[in-house]
Amino acid sequence: MSQPLDHLFSSKTRVKLLSLFLRNFQSEFYVRELTRKLKEQINSVRRELSNLEGIGLVTATTRDRKKYYSVNTQHVLFKELRSLFLKAQAAPKEILGVRLQKVGTVSYAALSGFFTESSSSVDLLIVGDVDRAKAKEFVQKLEEDQGREINYTIMPTSEYTYRRDLKDRFLLSVLDGKHMVLVDSEASPKSVTITEEGVEASELVVS
Repeated sequence: MSQPLDHLFSSKTRVKLLSLFLRNFQSEFYVRELTRKLKEQINSVRRELSNLEGIGLVTATTRDRKKYYSVNTQHVLFKELRSLFLKAQAAPKEILGVRLQKVGTVSYAALSGFFTESSSSVDLLIVGDVDRAKAKEFVQKLEEDQGREINYTIMPTSEYTYRRDLKDRFLLSVLDGKHMVLVDSEASPKSVTITEEGVEASELVVS
């Protein structure tokens, strides 16, 4: 690799920082917040922030005696890196579907919101007879992979069917919007392609 790419991928902490910044490019974070989210030592986080600042990929501003860091969206590599990280760190939905089946009898599950860059208030909908403790563990692992909090809803199949037939506004915000089906006991889910803009709409399920 040539400069500055030589400096990007030689550290696990740096990769975690890049993933968080690129997936949350409109957000700012202070150092201790980053250490909590990434579960890394503060000295390691500070060192890698300094490296990323040095190549101009991360910028810092000071407010109320706190230093906040954010990704530089004007950097020449921003779009390419965002596309690369979205592709590389999006777990294949077939794998997520298999993992979900371990939390109980899941009849339907879909990603929306953050994952599809839609306006839905929920990022993950799980329908079925589910062990909530196991579901929480699944979501926590997903949060670690994505570097952010995941808003999720668990719904019994009977409630899902009732609310769907009633055309419940919350449920339709997922089903009528862009969403990625992980599990569907009545149909096979479609494939999804991740681009630098997010998930291609043509590959999403739109009811």
